[in-house]
Order: sequence, then C-alpha cells, then structure tokens
Amino acid sequence: MRTETIIDANGASLPEGTILERFRCWAQNASNDRFLQENRKAVELALLIREVESAFLDLFSRGLMNGTVHTCIGQEFSAVSVAGGLTQDDWITSNHRCHGHFIAKTGLWQGLIDELMGLATGVCKGIGSSQHLYAKGFLSNGPQGALLPVGSGIAQNFKMKQVPNIVASFIGEGTLGEGVVYEALNLAALRSLPQLFVCENNGYSQSTPQMAGVAGSIPDRAAAFGIRVFEANTWQLQDLFDTAAAAISYVRNECKPAFLLVGTYRLKAHSKGDDDRDPAEIAFFEEKDSLARLVSDCPSLGQAQSAVRETIAAHIESVDNTRISAADYRPDQLPRKSGAKSVAVSNERVRMVQAINQGLEKVLADGGALLGEDICDPYGGAFKVTKGLSTKFPDQVIGSPISEAGIAGMGAGLALMGRESYVEIMFGDFMTNIFDQLINNVSKFHHMYAFQASVPLRIRTPMGGKRGYGPTHSQSLEKYLLGIDNLLVLAATSLEDPRQLTEALSGYPGPAILLENKTDYGRLLWQDKPDLTLKKLGGDYGSLVLSPTRRQPNVTLVSYGGTARELADKLEDLFVETDCVAELIVITRLHPLDITPITRSASRTGTLVVVEDGSCPFGIGAEVLAQVAEAGVAANVCRIGAEPVPIPSIGELEHEMLPTYERVAQRLRKFKDDLRATPGTPRS
Repeated sequence: MRTETIIDANGASLPEGTILERFRCWAQNASNDRFLQENRKAVELALLIREVESAFLDLFSRGLMNGTVHTCIGQEFSAVSVAGGLTQDDWITSNHRCHGHFIAKTGLWQGLIDELMGLATGVCKGIGSSQHLYAKGFLSNGPQGALLPVGSGIAQNFKMKQVPNIVASFIGEGTLGEGVVYEALNLAALRSLPQLFVCENNGYSQSTPQMAGVAGSIPDRAAAFGIRVFEANTWQLQDLFDTAAAAISYVRNECKPAFLLVGTYRLKAHSKGDDDRDPAEIAFFEEKDSLARLVSDCPSLGQAQSAVRETIAAHIESVDNTRISAADYRPDQLPRKSGAKSVAVSNERVRMVQAINQGLEKVLADGGALLGEDICDPYGGAFKVTKGLSTKFPDQVIGSPISEAGIAGMGAGLALMGRESYVEIMFGDFMTNIFDQLINNVSKFHHMYAFQASVPLRIRTPMGGKRGYGPTHSQSLEKYLLGIDNLLVLAATSLEDPRQLTEALSGYPGPAILLENKTDYGRLLWQDKPDLTLKKLGGDYGSLVLSPTRRQPNVTLVSYGGTARELADKLEDLFVETDCVAELIVITRLHPLDITPITRSASRTGTLVVVEDGSCPFGIGAEVLAQVAEAGVAANVCRIGAEPVPIPSIGELEHEMLPTYERVAQRLRKFKDDLRATPGTPRS
C-alpha cells in the first residue's frame, strides 16, 4: 500500500469486482500489535467513539431517539488519526457520518449523546441531532459536499490572518459525484489554501457499491488539480497515522491543500438498519476489524471497553430531560421592526455604480472581503462595480474562477469566522447555482447550531432585463429567494444612496441578498423634484414613499429596484396619460416585508397596484396583496409583472414582455376602465 502519491497517482491498482475483492488486500495481513503499545490513547479514543455509537443504535432500538443516525463503526481510526494531528484552533468540516470526527476533535461525547437525545444540554441543544453538529473548531451538515467550500473559506480566513492553522474537510467517496467537490478543490488549489480534503473510501454510497458510483481513479481526481495526494487505510494503523501526520504537516507548513484518501469499511448499516450488503462480506471485515482485534488481543483494553460502556450508560441514566422550548427556538435574525418615523431623502449627485463601489470600499477598509468572478482590476466586474477595489485591497478582493456555488460557500466560511463578506454573482440568473449554499448552509447555520453561529454573508447580484441579454441573462428571480427563512433580501434602487444599505448591513449578523438592477447602474441618484416629495419610512431598510405635493393620490403604486426608479421618473407622465395620481411605495426590504406603508397608503387611495419585475404567479405582488387583505384593507387591486415566458433578446419584443413604463400605463388605463364599468365593489 502506497503511503503517498504525487501528481501521477494511479488508483487503478485495486482489482475490479466486489468491494470484498477490492479491499481484501488492505485487511488481509494487517498487524497492529506494536501500534497499541505506542498509541494506547488513540486506541482508547477509537473505542470511546465505537461505544458511543453502539449506544446510539441501542437507544434508537428502544425508541429513545428519533430521526436517524449514521454510525462510523469500523471507520473510527480515520477520525482519530486526522484529529490527533490538529490543534485546538484548527477546524474540521464534516458530513452526515460525523460522530467520530466530532468526538475525536472536541472530546464532547456527553454533549453529543444529549444532542441525539434531543436535550437542551446537547451541543446544539438537541436541534441539530445526528448530522448537524457545531462546536469551536467543528461543524457538520448533511448535504453531500456542501461544507467543502465553507471549509475553503475558513482556510482563506486563516491565510488572510497569517496564522498557521488548517482545515480538515471530510467526505465519503460517494460525494465525488457532487460538482461542488471540484469547485472546492479548484479554489483551494488556485488560492493555495491550508485545507486537507479527507476522503473516507468505505466502498459504498449508501447502498450503491463503488463500482457503480465512482468512475476512474479517486486519487487522480485530486491530482488533476495539482493537489498532493496521500493514501492509507484503517487496517494498517501505523501507516495510517504516519500518513495522516505527513499530510497535515504538508498542509500546515507549505500552506497548500492536500488530499488524504483513507480506505476503510463501515461495519454497520448506512443508517440504523437499512443494510442489503452481502452478509459474507460484512463478516469478513468484522473478522479483520482492527479495533476488535486489538481489544481481543489485549485484556486490559477489554477492561477499558467495559469501563467506557458503564460510563456511557451512567451518563444516559443521569441526563436532564429538559428540552428547548418553541419560544426560545422561534426567533430569527431578520430585522422585522416597522417604524412610523419618516425621513426626507436627499442624495449626492453621483451615479449608482459609483455609490455602490464606494460602499464596498468602506466594507473592505473595515476588514471585509469581496469575492467574485472577474471583479479584479483592470476589468473591475461585468458592470464595473468593483473597479479599483482590488488595487486598493489586493489581499481582500478575491477574484474567482467560474464557480458560483464554490465562492458562495467560501464567502460563508469567511463570514462564519466573523469577517463580513460580499460575494458578487455576475448575473442574477446564476443565483440558481448557489441555492444549496443559501438554503442548506447560510440560512440554517444560526438555528441548527443553536444560535452559536452567525454568517454575515452578503450576496450581491444584478437582476433584470431591458438590456437585450436574452433568456438566461435577463431574468428576475426574486420570488425564488423570498421564501428562504432567516435570509434578508434587499432591493437597491437609485432613488436612495446604496451606501446607506451597506452601512446598515455592517451591523447585521445574518446573511443577506442585495439585488441590484442592471438598468439602474448608470443612473444618477434621485434628485429632488418640485412637485414630488421622497421620504423614507421604517429605519435602515425602510420603504421609500414618493408622493405628489399638489394633488391627492388616488392610486397606491408599489414597486422596487430599477423599475421603481423608471416609474418615479415618469410619475407626472402617468397622471397625464391615465388620470391616476399615484403615490409610489418603493420596497427596499423584500423579505421580511414591511406592509405598513402600503396599507396606510392603500387605505387612503382605495386602489393598490403592484409592479414586479418577474412574472406575477406566486410572486411579490401575491404576497403584498395577501398581507394587505389579512390587514383588513379593502381596495381595488391589480398586479403587473413580466409575461411568464423566457425573456427574448430582441429589443422590441423584450420590452413587450417586461413591466416597462409603457406597459404599466397601458395596464392602468384598462384597470381604470374596468373599475368604471362596474363601480362600487373592490376588484382585482
């Protein structure tokens, strides 16, 4: 068995066929007698992990735990060998099969038992349970590969702080089917990050054998990125520990990533009792199991095992059955307050793109980070928002490959370490590539880790059409973002200086999306007009209210972003063309929505029209009207949005599909005519 493979690693030496045939050579002739003499504490730690997980299986069988559990019984030495080389300030990112990694890194086995029993004394107050664990230096999550770029972000933070710490990121070989694995490998290699990728190859992806799930050579996958590869297995223990130590030393001293491939075998089912592997195969590996053999050959180790078992049983008997209450769990990080105080808006005469650039410069001056594709000089981003920033802050502005999920996760890792981080997604259409990071990582960390983690990550992206970019570069995808819990969604507009938003976000601990409109970038910030008054209600992320000064409004018009600015510029024209005197409510905080300014205005005008950039079904307009109805406001209502079809690049046709001023005016005229035809009853 090779202990180290460089760029030309060749993993094809394993024979084809069953897992038994592939792994037999590793387990057949292993001898670890000497290892026990020199590594007694490591063996006892592996024994503790096994006994804790055996207790989990017993508790599940007795109905004292719910959910699921993925044990690493048979794989314990993989966790122990890696964690033994880490310092207190190093980090581990782990996966669904994380108990061994957690105990080996933190030692908090009692809190782990309490966690799986759903108790308030658990490491995450019973909220995360088996797969979602957090402690200083450790975090795990269930989705395969999702934490790899987060680990890259933590490693990037170590590098920026110039400290000699590393991140060990565990995956199973089945996770090699996930694209985000290769995004993280690429980022770590390009950035020379101190990240050790540990692949535990146990032969199965749940029930799918490796031959049906992983093509080609596993070592060559990492070597293709220029990453140094180390190999070992959990039957030849001295070689495993030596190899793990060498890999850790390489990452720490060279500040470069490495890939540690550990051959192993899980002796229990993937999850609780779902096991359809060949019993003869399992029996072979049970007989060859390193830990069981060490215990069998050493009476004092058998006595230690009995003592550990009794200690675990005693702890389970003595636990405090208090559980977290709904009242304690329910609060999120979102800013939900609605303020009645109005403030006049007065803007500097500067273009929107320059103001955003200056806001980001302040974030970087305060120690933040900025990541994105093509954001560095001389290019400065697709819309030139970041021009000049990488020259001023070369260590904090990180140009990335085309890798949306990877940089979103990397930004999350930086933010998890307390560094406010902005990630630019070049076009809002590509936000779809980061949904796993948004939904399963950054929006959930705060709650599932029992409020121990905050992620001040800001994803900013240009949304919308009217630039002729066509079906995949012109969409407005706001509706898909608004249903994500604990995720603040803001829409910038040139009606207000965007620097106020970045300044407000500097004190916000949670994750946020900042939507910008392509057509808004080149506009000068709104300047006062004699017949209109622009005010802000509701504090930092409050709505803007543009009101006519000489006429009484008879329509409440609600919009956001660049479309709101387009409507604001032509509010007087709207009156001339439709006889509608509109009060324009501009929503900045799309989620959570502050309905108060809208209900106040609609109560006075009796007519409410919502204009959204995307198509109307299940969109922002639907939510606004639902909340207005729940507030008991009776009004004639109308929704205006894009046609529910892909956006064409042909200019004239594109404008017919999108909510331009002309389409809004046309729809309002028809709406008003319909109201006149059947007066007296609120209509929609």
